[in-house]
Amino acid sequence: MGELLRMEGIEKRFGSFYANRGVDLDVEEGEVHTLLGENGAGKSTLMNVLTGLYQPSAGSIRIRGEEVRIEAPADAVRLGIGMVHQHFMLVDAMTEFENIILGSKRGSSALVN
Repeated sequence: MGELLRMEGIEKRFGSFYANRGVDLDVEEGEVHTLLGENGAGKSTLMNVLTGLYQPSAGSIRIRGEEVRIEAPADAVRLGIGMVHQHFMLVDAMTEFENIILGSKRGSSALVN
């Protein structure tokens, strides 16, 4: 299996405050990862960078070895990236899996072929 995602040197600043500083994340095809840390550690900020809700202040993102710019959530969706938010953004009538694939088109996601 090959490299699916690489985030290198990701930084996100809000003014002089660093929410993320020098973060690296590598995900190989077939792997499952968990981001774990205290409140305010920057987990959601990192995922918001990956899904195009925030723009990184520094760093790069590669999908299957190709550098990409994710400037909006639509860019992330085109790349097969989605996010199920922890609070207030789930559809209660749907299962967890249905929430994950919500909005995915067949063949456009690593999860839905």
